Amino acid sequence: MANELFTKWLKTVTTPHKGVILYDERPGARSIGIGLLKQLLPAHFVGEATVVQAGGYPKAAAIIANSLPSNKKTQSGDLGELLATEYINSETSFVVPLNKLRWKSDRQMPMHGNDVIGVDASAKHLKVLKGECKSRATFTKNVVEEAVESLDLHEGRPNPSTLAFIAKRLYEEKRDDEANVFRDLQCIDAISARNVVHMVFVLSGNDPSAHLANGPKSKHAGVKRENAAIMITGHGAFVKEVYETNGT
Repeated sequence: MANELFTKWLKTVTTPHKGVILYDERPGARSIGIGLLKQLLPAHFVGEATVVQAGGYPKAAAIIANSLPSNKKTQSGDLGELLATEYINSETSFVVPLNKLRWKSDRQMPMHGNDVIGVDASAKHLKVLKGECKSRATFTKNVVEEAVESLDLHEGRPNPSTLAFIAKRLYEEKRDDEANVFRDLQCIDAISARNVVHMVFVLSGNDPSAHLANGPKSKHAGVKRENAAIMITGHGAFVKEVYETNGT
């Protein structure tokens, strides 16, 4: 499913700005993207296990509908986080272990803590990705500055509260080996700055490449930065359509 977002709906766009991976929609492929995202919303906001326990999709329809945000700002932000998770899992070496939008206490409010945390256990030394997601109809340099400021918190490392949240959910799902990784990351000096990667992920109505490339660097020496963006014409209408196709 995730690969189809980047092989059937989106295509990479050449940009003169270094350090930015930019995607645009393939010609005539919007309906494909809407269809794929329609299928992904329940997985990110509810989870297959809950749907099955509720008796299948028809009986779980109200649970799904009442888990999805209906205000524009939260719809936009949550969709950006969903796409960031899909991008990281399918297009990078990092793995995001949870679709954490499932645990929102209020569908109209964003979750606290880091937007996305992923790990790469394939490297000799464990690497951690700390991601900040931004979804805007018009992307400006101020948004990059805001994202970098958030990434630099906690000495550039992941928020300990977010690490604890992930560990608890993984233990609950009996995924102990993965949970142990996030347990150990909470120890002081568990990971050096050179093994931390910051990512700014953008869903935007305009081309954010220049702002991303020229944004401020991390205050913390050794931390690497990656930038990825999806450019969507008619950003607001697109976000609205994604959620409308799911009955909200």
